[in-house]
Amino acid sequence: MREIKFRTWDESQKYMAYQGTPDLETLQSFILHYGDKKLMQFTGLKDKNGAEIYEGDILNVPETEFRKGGIHRVYYFNDGFVSSWYVFKDDKTANKESLSWILKKEAYKIGNIHENPELLK
Repeated sequence: MREIKFRTWDESQKYMAYQGTPDLETLQSFILHYGDKKLMQFTGLKDKNGAEIYEGDILNVPETEFRKGGIHRVYYFNDGFVSSWYVFKDDKTANKESLSWILKKEAYKIGNIHENPELLK
């Protein structure tokens, strides 16, 4: 079972707040404080450097025999976390390549969509 925790981007203060910040220890207090913001959930996974991966993170994904490498964003889709390299076949189904498999292939976090949007251009 993975740990359930969240973070959120506070646009007015240009600050990424993580659940577990001393005054926001519990999930309940975190959601009460940041409930009007978009919450991003922890995937339960870490990159090759041990950094926690959340929704909205941007990964540098290495090239393999099955896929072109590059910069990809982490999404939540159909009860699971995926990345933007997912190939949609009919707008409903996707390939079987999972985020955990990609992270085992030496992917690493280089930023997130709020603090580093230029990485996706």
